[in-house]
Amino acid sequence: MDLQLCYNASEDTFPLPRHIKERYGPFGFPAPADARRPYITSNFVMGLDGRASFRELKGRNDGKTVSRSKEDGWLMDFLRAHHDAQLVGASTLREEPNPEGWGWDYGIDDEELRTYRQDTLGLGRQKVLVLSGSGNIDVRLRIFSSPRVEPWIITAREGQENLRSQLKRLGCEETIKTLSVGEGTRVDLAAAAQLLRQEHGIRTLLCEGGPTLYGELLKHQLIDEDFRTMSLQVLGESTKPGIDRPTAYGRVSYTPKTAPWFRMISLHYALPHHAFFRLRYEGPRTFQD
Repeated sequence: MDLQLCYNASEDTFPLPRHIKERYGPFGFPAPADARRPYITSNFVMGLDGRASFRELKGRNDGKTVSRSKEDGWLMDFLRAHHDAQLVGASTLREEPNPEGWGWDYGIDDEELRTYRQDTLGLGRQKVLVLSGSGNIDVRLRIFSSPRVEPWIITAREGQENLRSQLKRLGCEETIKTLSVGEGTRVDLAAAAQLLRQEHGIRTLLCEGGPTLYGELLKHQLIDEDFRTMSLQVLGESTKPGIDRPTAYGRVSYTPKTAPWFRMISLHYALPHHAFFRLRYEGPRTFQD
């Protein structure tokens, strides 16, 4: 693997194996600014123009995802290993089918990192939280039966009702945990975050998409860090009117005075086509000139 380190100002709190620390550098999280909720990070790949998906190009042999690399795959497992749980939107599940059509389980593939998570960090089986306010989820997808992960569904009141009959019919009531936070079909993200921390002990949460979910977290100031893979390609505009190619930051809109800023924590690269940023949320900035 050709991961190269340019800069790293991270806290040094995780007991990384020596050879991994030599490759990545120190890694850790600061004390959370708000102890009532998890420390929330995100991980996306995006092109030079910020777009995160060739969304409209379904069923193509060359795929609709932004170019990845083996280094990006390892870093994804690295981040999953250090978080108590992962969060993914239901639309991401539907839009990212594997070749068999039953989706991915978001489990750690690297055996060394999986063992490190379980034995050294004591975090056990990965918790993967799927967010769906409507409860419109096919629980036959791979994630809900994979032995590698523990699936949860975060929904709202109407979504809970929609899910209840499906889970009972398929005999999944005991294997899939559901949390209802919010009225109708809209999940209250701030309340959900507090519930995860205070009642379920989730201290660190990794958001893996999609852009709409991330944008909502950012809008509600629930993002603490971004991990961004920059693929050195330009996606451009959609080839189909009405189906946008999303940016990694969803549909949020800011003015110069309200635009949130991030501070660089680390920078890695893999020649010749990928760079990896770790960025920490700082909020709006005031300039003197």
